[in-house]
Amino acid sequence: MKTIITHPNFDYLWFELTKNNAFQKANVRMENFADGWPNIFIEDVKNTTEHKEVVYIWDFSNPSDLFMNFSIIRWILDYYVDELIIILPYFPVWTMERIEEKWEIATAKYFAEILSMLPSWRKTKTEIHIFDIHALVERFLFDSRFVNTEIHTAMSILRENVEWKTIVFPDDWAKKRFWKDFLWFDNIVCLKSRVWNERIISVKDWNPEWKDLLIVDDLIQTWWTIKETAIKLKELWAKSVSAFATHGIFPNNSHIKLAKYLDKLIVTDTIPENVLRAKQVENMEVINILKLIEKIVLR
Repeated sequence: MKTIITHPNFDYLWFELTKNNAFQKANVRMENFADGWPNIFIEDVKNTTEHKEVVYIWDFSNPSDLFMNFSIIRWILDYYVDELIIILPYFPVWTMERIEEKWEIATAKYFAEILSMLPSWRKTKTEIHIFDIHALVERFLFDSRFVNTEIHTAMSILRENVEWKTIVFPDDWAKKRFWKDFLWFDNIVCLKSRVWNERIISVKDWNPEWKDLLIVDDLIQTWWTIKETAIKLKELWAKSVSAFATHGIFPNNSHIKLAKYLDKLIVTDTIPENVLRAKQVENMEVINILKLIEKIVLR
């Protein structure tokens, strides 16, 4: 029987996973000493981790959790697990890591190096599964000598829920990433260009007039791109404009502002906080990634 360990933010996924599957749960108490450093306990180690296949579902949307989560995973590996699968729905590194000056630090590289320090154990190398990593080149930052890293996409669950017939890619990069996921849909491609300090959105292909449109991307960070794309499409007489992104970061509650420019804002729960955010906004929907996680756990 596999053991599932969920970060507290993903506990609701544990309850969903066990409705149709015989998994056991290892309970983790994440506390702190008086000086703020972690004081962590895993209950019933003998029955839940020793010589077991363990799946760790990890929320890393908060960078301050790095040391605590890394410590738990290292400890699991020290306690004789046969196999460890880490599901990291969101690879949480900011996207503006285009090194143009020597004093800029590319944290994605070092975050991947930390995860690559996880040792192999007993039967196989440690597995790391990530959904829609923002820059595909980052998958090569993981050291394959020590960990097996696999990249998945959430676009399949979007297709199952999609009602739109016309997909909008906000830039050529998004089209290159996801056009094969929407072969049977019409698509519109937008362009982002810069004139001095002003960024301009234009429509490259097709005519959005009187169409119900869905903007598709992997991540909403600053929300500027989605907002400006929606404004441009409505200026060109789109009937409706909605948006989907696998990862909705929404710093400073920007989901509330963004939703005002859209007929519908759709994200997944790779960042669990989005479940609560959706309750604040009438036209925001969260698609559950349970099916994707189940596929990894059961195979």
